[in-house]
Amino acid sequence: MISPSALPEADICLILEGTYPYVRGGVSGWVHQMVEELKDFRFSIMYVGSEAATAEKLVYEMPKNIIGMEKMFLFDRIPDDELKPGRVPARAQKEFYAILSTFYLAKEPSARLQHFWRLIEMLQGELSGMTLGNLMHDFPAWEILIQSYEREASHMPFVDYFWTTRFLHLPIWQLIRHTSRVPRARLYHSITAGYAGVLASMTARLRQRRCLLTEHGIYSKERIAEISQADWLYEPELHYFDYQPGGRFFKDLWIESFLFFGYAAYSTMSKIITLYGGNQKLQIEFGAPPERTEIIPNGIDPFTFDEVRREREAALTRGELTYEVGYMGRIVSIKDVETLIRAAAEVVKEEPQAKFRLYGPYEEEPEYYTKCLQLVISLGLITHVDFPGNHPVKKILPKINLMVLTSISEGLPLVILEAYAAAVPVVATDVGSCRELLHGLHPEDKALGAAGILTPTGSPVETARAILRIIRDPDAAKKMGAAGRQRAEKFYRLDTVVGRYRDIYRENMSR
Repeated sequence: MISPSALPEADICLILEGTYPYVRGGVSGWVHQMVEELKDFRFSIMYVGSEAATAEKLVYEMPKNIIGMEKMFLFDRIPDDELKPGRVPARAQKEFYAILSTFYLAKEPSARLQHFWRLIEMLQGELSGMTLGNLMHDFPAWEILIQSYEREASHMPFVDYFWTTRFLHLPIWQLIRHTSRVPRARLYHSITAGYAGVLASMTARLRQRRCLLTEHGIYSKERIAEISQADWLYEPELHYFDYQPGGRFFKDLWIESFLFFGYAAYSTMSKIITLYGGNQKLQIEFGAPPERTEIIPNGIDPFTFDEVRREREAALTRGELTYEVGYMGRIVSIKDVETLIRAAAEVVKEEPQAKFRLYGPYEEEPEYYTKCLQLVISLGLITHVDFPGNHPVKKILPKINLMVLTSISEGLPLVILEAYAAAVPVVATDVGSCRELLHGLHPEDKALGAAGILTPTGSPVETARAILRIIRDPDAAKKMGAAGRQRAEKFYRLDTVVGRYRDIYRENMSR
């Protein structure tokens, strides 16, 4: 096992998967904001990535109250000594494989959970000398594999089952190996379920600390969608009769694993937080104990945007922004920028003066960015659609008349609250919490009026109509912007959000 982290003990260790401080926007922006606001706590970071190449360059200057960071990578090369069987007590080894067999026999997640944690405890305790080589070469491990294959997958080629199950288990083994490297802290806070959530749970149980979870997007839901559409997962062509419904056995195997990881993470968390009610319902459906769940939305300090708002209103009065349409976010497929580009083509047909400024980083999915550029060219929009790159939000908002979001999935987009702070109306797809952000959540909120227009996902025509409606009706646009500003001031205040997290941290660190 790897030696314990040498970092000093922090108040809170944030366990982050594929986000801060190597990826901009979204969850990363939220993490940076919260750490900066909670200056009275010392933070450390455990970064979980897929491979080292994804974490080479910091894109945030980390605040001074982050006292250190450790990194681990799920698909790093396994050291040679880890591939050789380790010497372990025979009695404990026998017990381990008996529990492992029972774990695989159990069908319900609740039945498997107790066995799972006992296995983890043994690997962190009396079997700490066990290696991946044991699991690959010990005869009892081979027997369990054969039994599982005969029970679950005998209609599939054995060699495919063999390699799929090995690859499935590799990330969990890496988490177990790296638990000792997680920085010491009085409290562990994971910003996703799944691998990071399991690592937070394992560490907290081992060190007898509490752990928290905040989910912006629901991990289990996102993994189901990702695996269902994945073309990198091998599914063999069966040339004879296939009795497996849907013909997607290995995809289902991955989905089942991810669902269990999420369930295991939920089981240990003292508090399970998300951004809005729809997400909370999903968490409960996926196994979160309802009494431990809580909704804490994103927040903003709208008064820091007052100068931006005045600058923008002055430009509107001079007639400079009428046809300026903005987008702020990553240029990635989940944001469905292609739909926005196609909507731009529809708008330009009717309003040739319209300009679309698509602000945001494009390094995360370079192939998708190239695809968007090619679409702009093919639709003849070179003079109408621009990709200025990443700019500070307070430099962007004074230059646009409205903000458009065509995502196919969202949590509670901070970018909408930033637009509201500058009284910018919004066109957004009806995903995540966008409906309550634009129209209000409860009677008092709804009484403020609509702060924009909702559109269906993947609908360029509907998006174009909404954009045209706003740029052709300045009075309606002004009312929408004012409603958004009031909504941000009343119901999405950053000081309220930060205060609630401060209370949760203090309460859980004291136990």
